[in-house]
Amino acid sequence: MTSFMPFDERGFGTNDIFLISCIIVVYGIMFLLPKRFPLPVTILLLCFSASIASILDNSISGHIFDLYDIMDGPQYSIMDFIVYPLYAPFGYFFIYAYDLFRLKGLRTVVYISLCSLLSVGFEWLCYKAGVFHYKNGYHLWYSYPIYLLSQTATVYFYKFITGQSQKMNSSPSVERDR
Repeated sequence: MTSFMPFDERGFGTNDIFLISCIIVVYGIMFLLPKRFPLPVTILLLCFSASIASILDNSISGHIFDLYDIMDGPQYSIMDFIVYPLYAPFGYFFIYAYDLFRLKGLRTVVYISLCSLLSVGFEWLCYKAGVFHYKNGYHLWYSYPIYLLSQTATVYFYKFITGQSQKMNSSPSVERDR
């Protein structure tokens, strides 16, 4: 009986070890940091960060553009899906610092720009470790505007969900009105 999705394509290698190590480290850091947000906000940030990364990755690495492969090749494997949980803590760290330093206006623009550069740097490490394989003329720096877009969207999402939670907490409940 053949599997529809193999565990891996070429064996468990350096890229798999790198990916799992990164996941352990970033989730470890996330859980060691002082709690900054209510649990629902944290969960929404983690889900949004993983989702936007998945959507953008599949848009540019998928069959339409086919600009890069993730992990061991063009076929999906379990390890391809292990990449996406890695993005979630980075979105959390991004908003954690954004909220901690109470950035506004031009400082937000500078922060997003610098974090996008750091994201390109981490992508370069992933590229060197064999997590990403560029093809069809794709270059590392093409990712910079994609990070600008995703991180800007993350800031707007954070503002939206915290604005909604503040409104809900400040408005009287239906039960109190009865």
